[in-house]
Amino acid sequence: MMIAETRKPDRRKNDRFSMERSKVSHKKSGLFSFLGNGLNMNNPLVNVSKGGAQFVTDEYMPPGTGLVLQIDVPAFVGGMCFKSETVWARKIPGKKAYRIGVKFLKCDKETTKRLNTLRGDVFFRTTKNQIGKPAKLKVG
Repeated sequence: MMIAETRKPDRRKNDRFSMERSKVSHKKSGLFSFLGNGLNMNNPLVNVSKGGAQFVTDEYMPPGTGLVLQIDVPAFVGGMCFKSETVWARKIPGKKAYRIGVKFLKCDKETTKRLNTLRGDVFFRTTKNQIGKPAKLKVG
């Protein structure tokens, strides 16, 4: 007797891709965001797409949490900034860490251009840029 494996269908509209050595910084957005812990920096990026990202952090964020997110990519001076919202959060077994899935709500034209470049060229996803410092966390 063969048991069929059941999987939920992938609801993503865009292909995901990973980026070596890329980091995510985030802070909660919203009217009372100044009451939170502030900026959480240098979280590993798992993958990204045109519509969202997955990263690892030590902070649990329930679905619906508004975030200002900056993805620092070694191939670019400065980062890509997004207004985003958590869609899901899963505890990593045996660690004090969570995988967080977010959808992008808003980004500026330069960020969109950079994301399209990264999606289309594996060289940019794997090249380390030694010049410059990450930009301040802001969304245009």
